[in-house]
Amino acid sequence: MLLMNIKQYAAWPVLLLSLGLTVPSVETAAEDEAAKVLRVITYNVQFLPGMASAANKRKEPHYRAARIAEEVSGFDIVALQETFHPRFRDIILDGLREAWDGQLNVVISPQPEGRFNGGCLIATRLRIVESGAMIFENFSSPKDYGLRADGYAAKGVIHARIALTGDAQGGTIDVFVTHLEARANDLRELQYPEFGAFVKARSAADRPALIMGDLNTRGTPEYRSDSDSQYHMLMSALMGGLGRDLSDVWPALMGDAHGGTSEQESEEIGKRIDYVLLSNPDAAGLRLKPLSIRVNLYQDPKVVALSDHNAVLAEFEWAESSDLPESE
Repeated sequence: MLLMNIKQYAAWPVLLLSLGLTVPSVETAAEDEAAKVLRVITYNVQFLPGMASAANKRKEPHYRAARIAEEVSGFDIVALQETFHPRFRDIILDGLREAWDGQLNVVISPQPEGRFNGGCLIATRLRIVESGAMIFENFSSPKDYGLRADGYAAKGVIHARIALTGDAQGGTIDVFVTHLEARANDLRELQYPEFGAFVKARSAADRPALIMGDLNTRGTPEYRSDSDSQYHMLMSALMGGLGRDLSDVWPALMGDAHGGTSEQESEEIGKRIDYVLLSNPDAAGLRLKPLSIRVNLYQDPKVVALSDHNAVLAEFEWAESSDLPESE
């Protein structure tokens, strides 16, 4: 496990940053409440890299980054995508570090030479006991897609094993965050098995898994009901990696509500392409029970909205399986 000062991370492929390590114990939202509620958020924040930043749909990047840090600081696990630009990634992380009294642990997408980093980030006040990452082998190339090609960035999947209790052996969950191919549908389908293989390598049968991010895969009812859709390809690949069932938390709690995440006018329009997925172990042990999920447009009078995506917010109750009531 690599521990470093937050300002040093740009040179490293995958970083786990633990700040405030002299504090003997850390109270968290997940541990200081009798209900043991875990709050998570996934949000594509669109901070494009380099000269491409001029194409951000929402302007005022310094303002947006500071406001995003303020909004997401109320969550226990923060999953962000498109934090490509290091300056604005720093603003978000510095804001979280301040809001969380220095207790900031982070996993960041790797950045191979000659490409921008993959844009994904996991931030939490909870202890990260293990982390890792992979870069997709299949992606749209500048040759075929010009300046809009995904291949300019090293997109992939990042992983954090996070301790919900003081006992890292008995109270951990696996968190996976990704941003799948946006341009080429056929290449996205090749990324699904890559994703599943990484999940298989980093998960375990006795730990819950949360999978979050911009999956660029449509999940409204017509796609969920079509067994040949990319939605079913994705879910099949991930369940194959996990070796057990996987629940799409939005329809599990919200039924056929639209839940669009690609328009900031209303969650009743746009594509549902941002997800929170949950898999609990079959055996007894730590389990997560979904309590709520919603889409937040994060509208803002200064910039219309804080991003060109909406965030997905979810709450889970966690406990040992013998202590957790069955879902109704």
